[in-house]
Amino acid sequence: MATLAAHGSYYRIQDNMARNGMSLADNMQRLSSGLKNVTAGSRPGDVAVVSTLEAGVATLAYGHSSAQTAVAALEMAVADLGRMSDIILRLYEMNQIAGGSFTTADDKAMLGAERDDLAAEMVKIGDNIIYKGTDMGVVVGATGANVQIGSTVFGSTTVNIGFGTVATLTASSTNITNGTASTKLRADKLAVDTLRLQASSQYNLAAWGALHAANTTAAAKQELSYYKDVDFAAETSELAKNQIIAQAGTAMLAQANAQGQGILALLQT
Repeated sequence: MATLAAHGSYYRIQDNMARNGMSLADNMQRLSSGLKNVTAGSRPGDVAVVSTLEAGVATLAYGHSSAQTAVAALEMAVADLGRMSDIILRLYEMNQIAGGSFTTADDKAMLGAERDDLAAEMVKIGDNIIYKGTDMGVVVGATGANVQIGSTVFGSTTVNIGFGTVATLTASSTNITNGTASTKLRADKLAVDTLRLQASSQYNLAAWGALHAANTTAAAKQELSYYKDVDFAAETSELAKNQIIAQAGTAMLAQANAQGQGILALLQT
């Protein structure tokens, strides 16, 4: 019975040492790679979470990029609409000059020619408020001006960068040269101001989307790090524990083997 007990201890110790050796190897792999999940069977639940988070972080990167592109496009649009506001302001000045008593016929003719140039410039601006092939001078809510922000994994939202159709000037050359364009200029100014207000509102939405996407990305990366990256302090402690167990197991294995040898020698005598 003593021999059986000795051999039983030997095999149990050997089995425990084999298990500890596998744990020790995993410790070494995790510390060398910096990752928690380095073997096929380690932390399978974490692997599933990590794959979802990685997909979310990847899609968020594109969602954030789309938001930043929308912000850049709308910055350009607001600047163009600002130039239109400047044109309206100049037309107000010209209408005031033309209505003066000392403005000659030649002066009025030049003011009329300038009005036509400014009107052509407004048309050119309105036709070219385009960024990367997307025309923003369209009705608000036009599907062709939608920008997806966020992630299909974590949730996304759509920001529309269409701010409205740019109208042509209603104040004609005749109105300007006669100094009677005040009513029509008021309508033209209101139309441009409305477009500028809408574009500014869309800009604020896109800027919020970019900030929200950046914050969501940071949170997702932090959570991904929790599931994916090694806790070096805990892993080092685990490694030290497994090394101590391995050393103790070697000593116990030697003792169990010595017991068997002693009993065999006793039987031989």
